[in-house]
Amino acid sequence: MSTALMRTALRPLYDKARDAHPGLLIQRGYPSHETGAAEAKTRHIERICAIPASDYYLRAVQRWRTATASPLRFRQVELVLETRLFIGLTGGGALETGCAIAHSYGVPYIPGSSIKGATKSHVLGSPFAENHRAVCDELFGSESGDDYPDGLAGLVSFHDAWWLPDQTGRPPMVQEVVTTHHLDYYGSDGETPATDLDSPVPNAQIAVRGRFLFVLEGPPAWLELAAEMLTAALSQSGVGAKTRAGYGYFQAAPTSGGGPRCAWVDDTIAVLAKKNNAKEDDTLRGKGLAAAWQALTDGELKAKALADIRARWEAQGWWESPPSGSAKQTKAIYAES
Repeated sequence: MSTALMRTALRPLYDKARDAHPGLLIQRGYPSHETGAAEAKTRHIERICAIPASDYYLRAVQRWRTATASPLRFRQVELVLETRLFIGLTGGGALETGCAIAHSYGVPYIPGSSIKGATKSHVLGSPFAENHRAVCDELFGSESGDDYPDGLAGLVSFHDAWWLPDQTGRPPMVQEVVTTHHLDYYGSDGETPATDLDSPVPNAQIAVRGRFLFVLEGPPAWLELAAEMLTAALSQSGVGAKTRAGYGYFQAAPTSGGGPRCAWVDDTIAVLAKKNNAKEDDTLRGKGLAAAWQALTDGELKAKALADIRARWEAQGWWESPPSGSAKQTKAIYAES
């Protein structure tokens, strides 16, 4: 049985589109539902997961980094997914799978409310909360009660987490297969018994991979504690759906040999590599990165970026022996400062 989900006049437009907003494809782009035709759904999900982040989004990430860089008001925490992430899984409508997609950019994000909820749940279940309940109430806020008749607003705001591109240019979303073992049991609300003889049914889902930038806002004295709580919660308890199955766990972002990586270098390399259709190594030793670094006006950021670039060059053996004439000219730009 086939059920039309899209007007006939719109189907050619979706078929001919060279690029599309993933959120639109999830909510409105599935043309029809056919009973027993799992292949059509799988192909549609593959199309969604093949869409890369746009240049528009890459520039927006850099603006967000800059806007939240002040340590007197914000704390940035960069974490990388140790496993894949399911976020907004139930928002797919007829597609029966979804993902939290930023409306303006078409890229996955983690809502700040989910981040705060996961962090608060993890902390309140720890011994810290038993000994420092007042601290938890100040940080996360509290409902009205005997101690706070009007309720209490939390001192720290948890902003939405932005997905961060890498130098490979991989799309943020990836198809994940979840196997349902007792389809009749779930379909009958438990009336049909689940047995070990039930056949597994593969079900395509939309998952997220890569790194995220988490931003906390509040009084400086509280931000360090909140960042530690956030990191512990997402690395030990995870966030999103199916955490009990191992999804949604994070770990600290990798560091370079010379110390912490500079986010500006990562973001700029991602933009330049995509713009020039170039490899990471070629972009790292190219004049485009050197010119962008030379144009920086923030002295502190410029120094951090140079330290990171030099550490990456030294790891490749390029700093002492540049591999080409153009690389020698690029090194001269860095060496002049």
